[in-house]
Amino acid sequence: MEAPRSAPRERESARTTAGSDQVHSWILITSQAVSTVWRITRAFVMMAVSLLTASLCYFRRLHLYLGHRLKWWIGYLQRKFKRNLSVEAEVDLLGYCAREWKGETPRAKLMRKLPEKLLFSQGCNWIQQYSFGPEKYTGSNVFGKLRKCVELLKMRWTEFSGMRDYHKRGSMCNILFSDAILEYKLYEALKFIMLYQVTEMYEQMKTNKVIPSLFRLLFSRESSSDPLSFMMNHLNSIGDTCGLEQIDMFILGYSLQVKIKVFRLFKFNSRDFTVCYPEEPLRDWPEISLLTENDRQYHIPVF
Repeated sequence: MEAPRSAPRERESARTTAGSDQVHSWILITSQAVSTVWRITRAFVMMAVSLLTASLCYFRRLHLYLGHRLKWWIGYLQRKFKRNLSVEAEVDLLGYCAREWKGETPRAKLMRKLPEKLLFSQGCNWIQQYSFGPEKYTGSNVFGKLRKCVELLKMRWTEFSGMRDYHKRGSMCNILFSDAILEYKLYEALKFIMLYQVTEMYEQMKTNKVIPSLFRLLFSRESSSDPLSFMMNHLNSIGDTCGLEQIDMFILGYSLQVKIKVFRLFKFNSRDFTVCYPEEPLRDWPEISLLTENDRQYHIPVF
């Protein structure tokens, strides 16, 4: 009589086991789905964070670059604006040099005396024949053009003199020599200083003062017997149809008060391989080095 009662219990137990398995299966599927979604979400979040980090680095570099360029353009426009203002209003050359070069350094004294010597030593009219490279004759405009060149040289000289960082100075040099107009104006300023030095030595020679032998050699030539002939026959051609001759290198070194040491590659293994301009500079003059293949074209070595 007991056997018929066990069958319902077995069916009930089977249903309970099947329900438990189904719940366990759903829990497992849900867990796997949540795990998969979490892995996908974590990968997406990590990718988003990486992209955000890369974007922030890019925008930071872009901000620094734009800031640098903006600073450069502001400085350029300020200099351009100042130059435009100085061109519009005429100023007395003697008063300008006295006002701008107030120091007592040798360079400041030189710049204050420069216009006076050129204007009054032989009369100012001959200076109007000064040539700016291929520009053969500028007339009365020569004084204004030379003033701007000398002003630019003063500004650049001050900037580079106060710069101690080697890499920053190298970058400034690259910028300087990539601007042909700027470089051209600096060359003309240097030529003008050379002309002043020749005029100064000529005046001293006329009063029987002792002058360096290189200037006596210069004035002994028919083509450069005085400052005017030196300008017309030699200086005006520099930067146009010819470069610096050896005697011009002597004058340049003496005018800038630097010792120019030149390694002449075509004289290698001879005693003329190294030459200095001037040959006997003052002891405290700084030294610069150049390389040449033919005494006409010079290269700047970077050590």
